[in-house]
Amino acid sequence: MSRELKIVLIGLAAIVSLFLVVESTNIEDYRDWREFKEFQEFRAWKRREAAAAVAAAPRNWKSYYDYEHSKRNKPNWHRGGGHRHRVDDLNDYYYNEDDVDFYPIAEEDRHRSHGSRVGPPPIDQAALMARYIVNQAGWTSVATISSRKDIESYPFCNVISFSDGPLGNGTGIPYLFLTPLDFTAQDVFRDNRATLMMTLAQGRYCRAMNYDPMDPRCARVVFSGLIKPISIDNPDYPAAKSAVFGRHPWLAHMPKDHHFFFATLKISSIALLDTFGGPKYIELKDYLHPPQPEEI
Repeated sequence: MSRELKIVLIGLAAIVSLFLVVESTNIEDYRDWREFKEFQEFRAWKRREAAAAVAAAPRNWKSYYDYEHSKRNKPNWHRGGGHRHRVDDLNDYYYNEDDVDFYPIAEEDRHRSHGSRVGPPPIDQAALMARYIVNQAGWTSVATISSRKDIESYPFCNVISFSDGPLGNGTGIPYLFLTPLDFTAQDVFRDNRATLMMTLAQGRYCRAMNYDPMDPRCARVVFSGLIKPISIDNPDYPAAKSAVFGRHPWLAHMPKDHHFFFATLKISSIALLDTFGGPKYIELKDYLHPPQPEEI
């Protein structure tokens, strides 16, 4: 092979190598661009889903989309809670993250051991046991009737962060923080019947006692009722906000375009399983006003 031919071949090889390097860079740039475009498309899709969920909601769940930029019904507008809202619209159920700083409450809870009580109450105190489970739990399993087309009317279960107040000093009322982007809110827009379940398996007690989560002694409580939104002018709104953000402070900083709102369960049935022998059914009045430890 002549010297000139070798030089030509080496030059061609260099050109091909350079081309491959440039093409590889272009491919990487294209992949980055596609990933960015897919992310943009995903965000746009999430916004469309939120708008569709709100549009399908009944009147009292409506988003402020319908009127935030509208000039109609101006006499109905007023200021409240740090932002503009109108009565009976979903904006009344929104929180204003600038209202109160809840981090001191969260910090106080972090310094508590596991509530004010060392362990759960005796098994002959069903109402107190139910209250203890609810107060110790940080999240709940929520069962609703699915509104998804592929499983419409099937039972559907989800995990929702909730709180009934500070550890050791709860109210027994489960306060939820929901978004129309999530399964649960979409389901309750159509049918607000729901069941909530909490268990001591969520904490350290059952592990410390070597109880399997299915062991009846690893106590659980099941609530059935109707999920109801809590409006800003509702007397329960401050309690809901303090309870949820006190135990879950990061939720106070959810994106505003996700339209989170507070809700609670209007309880119609309470079933407790905390030992062998089957469930115990607790009256709502007994649950809300259980005997205090000093009264037992």
